[in-house]
Amino acid sequence: MKNEPVVPKQTAYARVLSGEIPILFDYDFNAYRAKHADGANVEFVIPSEGTIMVPYVMTLVKGAPREKNGRAVIDFVLSDEGQKLWAENFLRPVFPSAMTPETEALFLPESEYRRVGSVDYRKMAEVQEGFMARYLAEVR
Repeated sequence: MKNEPVVPKQTAYARVLSGEIPILFDYDFNAYRAKHADGANVEFVIPSEGTIMVPYVMTLVKGAPREKNGRAVIDFVLSDEGQKLWAENFLRPVFPSAMTPETEALFLPESEYRRVGSVDYRKMAEVQEGFMARYLAEVR
């Protein structure tokens, strides 16, 4: 008997695993997890037109009461061991050298990721106020 994943039944992820919904626009690590950890009949694809990358961001709060612990967490995540754990949990590491050949084989080839672009967050911030005003004017 297959172990059922511990995922609330109402999530889109759970509904893909059960076959209830046939497609999910999501992060790559969820597709890799569904396929390789939860045994779902899914494939992850990057559209031929490309897609965007949304990076994980970690910050340390200035003056935090346990700043030293926060720095230790960030140091661990960026360590070889931390990056290896990320890769083993289907998160593309900051340092590709952290992937073993076995783990790397679970991901799409790097050539597929060449169609992935970055968001210019600075430009987005510059135009956000105008976008919000236009959106509110047209939606209301």
